[in-house]
Amino acid sequence: MKNFNSFLKELRYANDNVGFYKKSFSENNIELEKIQGIQDVDDIPFTDKADYRKNFPIGTLAKGFVINHPMVTSSRSSGSTGERLITIEMGMNLLNRAVSCTKINPVILEIFTKLDRKIARYAAPNCSDVECANPNSSIEDRTLADNTLVLPVYHDLLTTTEAMIDRTIEEIETFQPDLFYIDPTHFAFLLREYKKRGLMPPQIPIIGAYTGTTACSRRQITEFYPDPNMYSQLLSSTEFGWVAMECSHGHLHVNDDSFFFEYVDLEDGEALPDSFKELCISSIDQGASPHIRYRTADIVSVIEGQCECGSDRPQIIMEGKLSHFLSKDGLPFLSPNQVDRLIGAPQWLELYQIEQTTENSFLLKIIVNENYEQGSEQYIANSLQEKFETGIRVDVSVVNYISAERSGKYQYVKGLISHV
Repeated sequence: MKNFNSFLKELRYANDNVGFYKKSFSENNIELEKIQGIQDVDDIPFTDKADYRKNFPIGTLAKGFVINHPMVTSSRSSGSTGERLITIEMGMNLLNRAVSCTKINPVILEIFTKLDRKIARYAAPNCSDVECANPNSSIEDRTLADNTLVLPVYHDLLTTTEAMIDRTIEEIETFQPDLFYIDPTHFAFLLREYKKRGLMPPQIPIIGAYTGTTACSRRQITEFYPDPNMYSQLLSSTEFGWVAMECSHGHLHVNDDSFFFEYVDLEDGEALPDSFKELCISSIDQGASPHIRYRTADIVSVIEGQCECGSDRPQIIMEGKLSHFLSKDGLPFLSPNQVDRLIGAPQWLELYQIEQTTENSFLLKIIVNENYEQGSEQYIANSLQEKFETGIRVDVSVVNYISAERSGKYQYVKGLISHV
């Protein structure tokens, strides 16, 4: 595995400098000098979000670092999986990880690393450290130190007023960004508003983050940005920063120059393909907050073979959180990504949400446009029936509004295990 020697160095660094790891390795009788090959890695205990919440900050920060250290950046999660998580990391480490990640897309790399480049961010307010839902806030109030303008939007996206949408479009014109950094659901919404007004958004590259890009959102973005080099989905996290990015062929490549990756077999995964694994990440750059064998709860499909883009970086497909999977016989059965592929991107569909309420009952909410004809959605129920191979009920509602989650993000697929 790539970066194994760097992983060993990070193990020693964590043991020598981080209270939580020193205690964990001692309690589990880990002798680091005996970790010499990949076969020994399983001796190292996994970690997860709960460990960092419980031990933050004293137990998780390396020696010499404090919360207000001048070299660190504080990142706060949106709260989409429960209590918000705070991570402290060296700003330079986060920047190096981001630059490395963008190497998979030369167009975005060039813009992102350009001197004095300007970024416009459009995502849920919880995903930013500024108050972008305040109608009285100015551009100056919402411009971050790295020259990123956080555009105004309501926490519950579809309740955003026409006046605020007009203001957002005006601010984009005034700010003249070089790059969009957006939530794809939010951006698809904004593009629909551009279309309603007969306007064209700036033709600049776009990084899609925060949530996955559904086929429906991608169709709406591609309508304005047909060049495949202009849009790239990013997998990022509060804990690590930029983890993986799409190449121009639409394939997601992990940033294995910056991390040590493992793909862990799933518990309760009997009904799922063997290619489904949990993404497990270790940092390797001796920063303020080392992470060792950190289970992300992100389920991915690992793709074999080299991509057409020529990169040797491994490819993955984001399947979603296990808690969001649809269930059958009490076990995870269909991933959000599988459901999205099943639904696809018909021209009449603007936004959807499917919720499993019992083993055999589903609620499907759809927001449609002028291309919709009654019954157009029947193929979705038929396809689910075919997948489940049992009697199921799908109640469909054509609606004008679908609420965002408490994080401000959209959860397209809501399984039985937990509704975030």
